[in-house]
Amino acid sequence: GHMLKMEADFRVLLVTLNALNTDLSTESKLQDRNSLYPSFGYLYPEGTKELRKVWNETTVRAALEPYAKYLHLFDQVKQFYESEGESRSTQPGFQSIEDLIYAENVHMYEMAFEQQYHFGVFYAWVKLREQEIRNIRWIANMVILNTKEHIDDTIVPIFQPRL
Repeated sequence: GHMLKMEADFRVLLVTLNALNTDLSTESKLQDRNSLYPSFGYLYPEGTKELRKVWNETTVRAALEPYAKYLHLFDQVKQFYESEGESRSTQPGFQSIEDLIYAENVHMYEMAFEQQYHFGVFYAWVKLREQEIRNIRWIANMVILNTKEHIDDTIVPIFQPRL
């Protein structure tokens, strides 16, 4: 249940942050955005209820105050979403929420192999394979575009050695 609840919470964050500074965060389109939120997860129902009302970075931060982990994720990517109008390729070091969520998910799926007697291992294995395919596609695209210096920007390592 933990992996699915985290996935649901990440979907809520993705929809909310990607809708900022777009017409989906206007009063008339809030209903369209809110219909994309899942009805389970650790944020549901109180956190999701608060996030349904947000329209800018300040209200997102206020809605995420009770959830330290998600607030920390938001603080890490806030600059990426504030620079919406500027070219992101000229600003190295800024990560989107998707990049951080992929890294968090990989860690969560790796930890599923540390537990015993559950079927979450199969789900985690499939999701880690999907991330591996995503990494290979990214590398191939960077080679095709002849921008090999950007290969390490988005790669999410799987099963890093532990020290």
